[in-house]
Amino acid sequence: MEYDEITPAGRVDDLLRPDVLHAFDRKTFEHDGFWVWAGILTDAGRRQWTASLKKLQQMNDEIIMDTDWAAIDFSGRGLQPPDPEKISRAFLTACCGGSEQMRFMAPVLRAYMYDQGLLGPGPALATRDFESQGMMPEYFPGAYDDFIHDVTTAHPQMMHLFTRLLGGRFLLDHCLMLNRSPGSSGRHWHAHQYREGQYEVEDLIGTGHAVTTEFLQQQCIRTLCYPEGATVESGGQLAVIPGAHLYRIPYKWSSVRTDHDEDMKAAWMKGKTHPITGRPLEILRLVLPPGSMVSFVHHMPHHVTPCLPDTLTRWGLLMAYRTPDPKASPARWNKGVSAHWAARAETAGKLSSSAHRVFEADNPQTSEYHT
Repeated sequence: MEYDEITPAGRVDDLLRPDVLHAFDRKTFEHDGFWVWAGILTDAGRRQWTASLKKLQQMNDEIIMDTDWAAIDFSGRGLQPPDPEKISRAFLTACCGGSEQMRFMAPVLRAYMYDQGLLGPGPALATRDFESQGMMPEYFPGAYDDFIHDVTTAHPQMMHLFTRLLGGRFLLDHCLMLNRSPGSSGRHWHAHQYREGQYEVEDLIGTGHAVTTEFLQQQCIRTLCYPEGATVESGGQLAVIPGAHLYRIPYKWSSVRTDHDEDMKAAWMKGKTHPITGRPLEILRLVLPPGSMVSFVHHMPHHVTPCLPDTLTRWGLLMAYRTPDPKASPARWNKGVSAHWAARAETAGKLSSSAHRVFEADNPQTSEYHT
């Protein structure tokens, strides 16, 4: 089968506004470390993006509530069973309605689902009118939704957008739902490392002042899509620090995140200037109209403001892609893709050649799908 002949069932051809897509300025992006694609979704694209995120959130909630977590043989899989109190109906109910709320699930269980799949035989993830993919929709939404799969792996306009950001070859680092329910506490200041952090120029706290004015080759860029926007009135706003990416510091990527704006200004930001302009670093809180996206470099410190309690859910999808690591070991798939799912999708003929290029390893074991 020719993978390019696959016609995505969920494709919205008229997805992005060409004028917004082509207005991207590379120099400004490298200078500031972020780019706002204001109102880039067409009306049709916005409707479908919101509908898919709502459907996926419902799927995620149904799996949480319908699965008999106590019946799953965790020990036989080498895993610690969940705390009985954390799989009570009352506790599980509090884990629904938004992203990053599944507090009953230990990180090792999430990793197991992603790497191997929590599939049968025996009790596993319970689904209603859809097939389980062995993991939660929140952590790999493209496995459960054709539209999201298309926009993250193959849609020509989206692939053009990512090419503008990353160049001719890029790999999926991860893709997550980031739906913020009313009253969500947001996220404190933090950043993320590229791969294992081997290309960063400072430690994870950033106590020194090492800096580079060069936009380094090894990059991971996060693109967040907000089909219904993110405003001061609703909360859930992304805040960034223009120019901070040139310090190349994955700020508190693996430590407790406690910093509010005043903490950042008094500590990490104190005395730091934009490496190109020389002006003091400043916090910028982004107001994004409906149908917007924002792209920013992975290791720039950023945070998310709380969502106000009397507002609607702030729907969001995170799509993170990176340049290949030339020093990575050869493999079939990169770590950003769930290998057990990719193998099944490939066998079923559901992966386009574009998806193969996005999912393949930094140094593929074969060149069959690499062009």
